[in-house]
Amino acid sequence: MLDNLDEQELVRRAVDDLDAFQQLYHRYFQRVYGYVASRIEDQREAEDLVSEIFLRVIKNLTQLRNERHISFAAWLFVIARHAITDHYRRNGRSETPMPLDAAENLVAAEPKPDEMFIDTEEAAKLYQMILTLSERKREIITLRYYGGLRNHEIAVVLGIGEKTVSAYLSRALQELRQQYAVSQRQDE
Repeated sequence: MLDNLDEQELVRRAVDDLDAFQQLYHRYFQRVYGYVASRIEDQREAEDLVSEIFLRVIKNLTQLRNERHISFAAWLFVIARHAITDHYRRNGRSETPMPLDAAENLVAAEPKPDEMFIDTEEAAKLYQMILTLSERKREIITLRYYGGLRNHEIAVVLGIGEKTVSAYLSRALQELRQQYAVSQRQDE
């Protein structure tokens, strides 16, 4: 992963240099796709939305050049989050959970929570458990494990404090552990 200074330089160059932008695109594509696909049911719509997100990035990249206090990743995921909201608003639908068979196709830069489990059945159980979390906890889990963001970046995306993100993440993981333990006892 790029350190912050290298990333800032790459962002500065990407405004005028297609090769620099391509480096950013390749570095973040899987993370953005993983996040979007975890929130959008239809794979083609998710792919189209990811394209739209990167077009928005290109159009607004000059704005980020002067923002030294925000990482590119956080800025990118703010755009992605707004694009998802716009997508549902445009289509007159509310967000619906992704079907379980689509969940296994998601790609993220870091291990997904369901990679802790050995088989698809266990991954499906975990995904169902994630769906039971409150919307805020579910959003933080998807940004963290599907989007690969760090807590301070999630805080920027959601407009909340980093300690609040940590607290929600901790509680969400605890709830998932408890649900998993109950599930394990029921399977025995």
